[in-house]
Amino acid sequence: MSDSEGYVESGDRRLSVALWVLVGLLIAAIIAGGVMFLVRNTGGNGRVEIVLSDAEPPTVEVYLGGAVEAEGIYSFSPDVTLGEVLQQAGGVADGLDPVRLSLRVFQADEGPFDQYDESGPDKVNVNAASFEELQTLHGIGPSRAQAIIDYRTEHGYFRSVDDLINVSGIGPKTLENIRDYVTVVD
Repeated sequence: MSDSEGYVESGDRRLSVALWVLVGLLIAAIIAGGVMFLVRNTGGNGRVEIVLSDAEPPTVEVYLGGAVEAEGIYSFSPDVTLGEVLQQAGGVADGLDPVRLSLRVFQADEGPFDQYDESGPDKVNVNAASFEELQTLHGIGPSRAQAIIDYRTEHGYFRSVDDLINVSGIGPKTLENIRDYVTVVD
């Protein structure tokens, strides 16, 4: 073997080692670049855009009656508590047993009058009563019955019995006379 052959063999070996070192550095650079890319694109330091919707938040309709100061239908957010509902209705009426509360939560796709009848045979639901049914109430004749229906048609459901005072021809005395015989929900 001559000097020139040893030099070539040694040079090939050096070239081979240098090539492997270069390939190793290239692989390390690719891995480091990938890590840097992931850190930059998935890190928590990027901007976050918050878009607020103009849509109204959902509400639920709650009927509260019985042993409360102000029986009626109230609108609340879905996360309402019973305490908040009671507070809106004026709390438990003095001298009445809280066990006598009547509570009904209406689903979004149902009206407050699509339910079972809790009002009993003596109560007339002013939100669902016909012209003839309204006239069964003491002091409600044809003109007042029609006024109740007209008001209900124009303004929507009565939310409480006290809303009847807004009907033309129904004053405080008439309202007190029929209060125990009417309801706003079945």
